[in-house]
Amino acid sequence: MARFDGYLFSKLHLIGSKSEGPIYILQRWDYSEDPVIKNAMPWQEDDGLHKFLGKKVTIAGTFGQDGIRYEKISDLSPVPEIEKEAYEPHKLEVSLKLEHEVLWVDKMPPQPKPQGMNLTLLVKWPYRSIWHGMCPTSQIYDFFIEKDGEIIWQWSKGQMFIMVFTPVNIPGGNPVEYSVQWSFSSDQIQTEGDYLARAVFIASGQEATKAFQIKFAS
Repeated sequence: MARFDGYLFSKLHLIGSKSEGPIYILQRWDYSEDPVIKNAMPWQEDDGLHKFLGKKVTIAGTFGQDGIRYEKISDLSPVPEIEKEAYEPHKLEVSLKLEHEVLWVDKMPPQPKPQGMNLTLLVKWPYRSIWHGMCPTSQIYDFFIEKDGEIIWQWSKGQMFIMVFTPVNIPGGNPVEYSVQWSFSSDQIQTEGDYLARAVFIASGQEATKAFQIKFAS
């Protein structure tokens, strides 16, 4: 049996259906969120969990693909000193890799040119274990390009994601890579200078940024 510490809250699930009811979620210290499987029908409250809503708790149970199956829940209890290192909240290491540090945009006439740049989010768990996280939808990450604090491109804009909790597991060792391409037309870029690329790993809420320059080839 494992120990899980965090903040317990709930959301209404299957709204408008006969099975409408609360689901319970444990927010961990690294900002990841794991469903806590209730011992009740979908439309019912779990008496054991419900009285701990809005509190910091300690859960004893097991972790599976669908979330935490709890055996016991109590107010947050101190970690025994001998076990403290194992329960210290560790964070993932996230970084952002760009295809170009200086992106040359072709402004040569007569027609705008389609161009692109690859962006890669690297997520590393530097321990001999597996990091478990949860996304509230099927979207795991997002990417942005910004100029002077204004978002000029967002990878997820216009995309559709499944409204279902999505478990994300990061094994210890080498980074897991998530890559996308920023595609644009040369006439969409109006200004040379400093730009910022930003990536968000939704399962932990962590961000990585990297600056780059745009220059015109004309």
